[in-house]
Amino acid sequence: MDNINIYEIIGLHDDPVYQKLEQLQPDDEILIDAHTVRLTDKFYEVENDDVHLGFKDKIGCYQFLSGLLVSS
Repeated sequence: MDNINIYEIIGLHDDPVYQKLEQLQPDDEILIDAHTVRLTDKFYEVENDDVHLGFKDKIGCYQFLSGLLVSS
């Protein structure tokens, strides 16, 4: 059975992770769980010791982070 993120049902704008991504400005970075998240001029980056990924939009970045948090 897949894990479900409750905020996908009640609304992303109430999700603290989504709110942090909304507030992120270019060249800023934040820490979400054990991942550094930064916004560049072109994409969102998510990295830690094991992963370094880029996402072209906020939703893709959010879905990745949400998936990590829901499954842990």
